[in-house]
Amino acid sequence: MKRAENLWQSFRYAFRGLGYAISSQRNMRIHLAAASLMLGLGWLLRLPASEFLAVLLAITVVLVAEMVNTAVETVVDLASPEYHRLAEVAKDVAAGAVLIAALGAAAVGADVFLPRVGELPMAIVLQLSRHPWPLVGLLVGWGIVGGLLVWAGPRGLDREGG
Repeated sequence: MKRAENLWQSFRYAFRGLGYAISSQRNMRIHLAAASLMLGLGWLLRLPASEFLAVLLAITVVLVAEMVNTAVETVVDLASPEYHRLAEVAKDVAAGAVLIAALGAAAVGADVFLPRVGELPMAIVLQLSRHPWPLVGLLVGWGIVGGLLVWAGPRGLDREGG
């Protein structure tokens, strides 16, 4: 297996891995959709910085856990194409880590957002009337991330290096 020759190639491999996780893992797409919703709600409700960072950290932990789970499952499938009890255990433990991360993130989200549910309708109207640019920024950001994933390429497991 060939190593990355430079820093840009390392980033390309990382984006390719992210692209693989997003394109191949339904749960990763679900986590990303939930993350987008939570970040949007945080912006609409004008969360204090400390609460917004808590939500962002919870999201990050879940996404990292999902990617580690994907890596574990992929390596286990490579090492043990036939059924083996230990392969099953490794995959189940990795999935359990994602579950714990998601439950923790849900607890953070409940603590931050539930007390503000009543504020949401007015917050939507006020934020979009005063500051539509963050919404535009979010859409542009999604476009940039999508472009980076396309640039990294769809090859996924076919690549050399990493």
